[in-house]
Amino acid sequence: MEDLYFDADPEQREKQFGAFQSSHDEWQEYKRILQLHEMDCVPLTDDDEQQLLGEEYHKKDDGTKLSLERLVNSLFRPGMKFIGTICIPSLGDTAHDENSFASINMNDDAALPVAQPVDNAVAAGEDVIAATISDGRQEVSDGTNSSSNASGIERYELVILENDTDEFGNDYIMGAHTAYHDTQCVYITFNIRDVEEQTSEQVLDIEYEDEETCIKGVWNSSSCCFEGCVRQRLQANDGAFHTSDEVTHVFTLHPCTNECPNGRGVKNNVSFQSSFQDDLLSSKSRAVVELRNRSNSKGYESIENYNDLFKPDGLKIKLEDFQAIKSKRGLLATDSLPVRSIWKLRETNWEDLSNCCSMISEKTCARFRYRTSLLDRASFESKENKIVFFENWKKVGFCLAKANAEWDNCNNSAAHVYWFAVVLSRNAQIATATLSSMMYKSRRLYQNYDTLDKSWRRANARKPKDFLTQFEVSSDEVSRQFTCSICFEGVEGDEGLTVALHRLPCSHCFHGACLQEWFHNSHATCPTCRSPVADEIDRHA
Repeated sequence: MEDLYFDADPEQREKQFGAFQSSHDEWQEYKRILQLHEMDCVPLTDDDEQQLLGEEYHKKDDGTKLSLERLVNSLFRPGMKFIGTICIPSLGDTAHDENSFASINMNDDAALPVAQPVDNAVAAGEDVIAATISDGRQEVSDGTNSSSNASGIERYELVILENDTDEFGNDYIMGAHTAYHDTQCVYITFNIRDVEEQTSEQVLDIEYEDEETCIKGVWNSSSCCFEGCVRQRLQANDGAFHTSDEVTHVFTLHPCTNECPNGRGVKNNVSFQSSFQDDLLSSKSRAVVELRNRSNSKGYESIENYNDLFKPDGLKIKLEDFQAIKSKRGLLATDSLPVRSIWKLRETNWEDLSNCCSMISEKTCARFRYRTSLLDRASFESKENKIVFFENWKKVGFCLAKANAEWDNCNNSAAHVYWFAVVLSRNAQIATATLSSMMYKSRRLYQNYDTLDKSWRRANARKPKDFLTQFEVSSDEVSRQFTCSICFEGVEGDEGLTVALHRLPCSHCFHGACLQEWFHNSHATCPTCRSPVADEIDRHA
């Protein structure tokens, strides 16, 4: 404990504390305004709206109908929040297949949406979920103080954090979804597709994956919400993840707007004063979204400024400095810099700081999963193409060394925040919760980094497509009784067309596409006899 940190220049330390305190105070003010708006349904003032929107304050909507493209721009803006419900299919009266969720007409505002799972639970005689929101959690009016719902329907949230471009120039959307008291960051993809080839009708699909599940949803224009299902991600023997066919949960997500801060699916004891389109595109709704976005950004800035306090030139804190704080009621002019610094840190909102540090860890985990998915999908036409691919990854900082550095930074930030929260927090429950959260986030970081490491190794061992061309044979060289042992189809394939065939050095034949997929998963043996094909390929090359 003694000599925990190095000596620091007093002026520099005061400047760093000032930066931390300023960002932290501004963060708390943003959170206070958000809490008033979302929990008590208090609208933003005109001054708040003008300050948050800036140049966008006077921007007016053109009044045209809300197309899917305009809907995407509004729904996936950083700071947008969705609130809904999630449940096990057998416990809720909700469709179990995303194909059954259809978007009928984007311009239909006639029917105001309701929380379907909640209303269905009421109709079935289940307990009612109250619309009361307390401390960011949905309470249950079943006569008890339990935070779980007897009907099996739980609160589900999704917040858009980033809408940007990655190092390769690809657009991405990052969000944080919360269910069953667990928050994870995810990369969200969307797709606008035609319902039928013969019509101009379109629907909006979304999809995202966390560490354990794959979530798919469809925009329901009549209810103005996303509806979809959840499936488990299963890890195969080769280390790659695959999505199961079984639906484990179904969900709904309603966008939160100015008139409906808790989502249109939740009854807020206020009548809807405008259509969904007007409410979503209003300057008030834009201001709330911007407020939430700034609150998130200020939280991350506060963590960065906090970490600046503990660089190599950080404080020199001794055990007696901590002991001196216990009996103090205020600061004196004669107090040393460490004592004054600890006193300031003691007044910090450690619960918020700990939660923000956890969110940074979750964002890092999401980045690891994103890179893992890119590696698992990567295929190479030639050896030269493969070399260029990995050189580009290293150039943009997607290599394992950079990921390891990100992992270390997260662990260091967590150590700073969690350790001081345990030592300085006046609330024993917060201290215990932060320590538990530190261990849980550390384990999740390790698991996602380990998955990325295995994916990198699989991609590095993956054979280019041109390695297999030397084994291509014509259909005349293969018996008409041929059956591919991978897909169990004959020479003509599953569509009745003659397909490319390959004969490995062990004399076993396969369809070219089947064999390419086999080697894409980093197998290095014949699918039938498990002879070392990789060695044979290298010798033939």
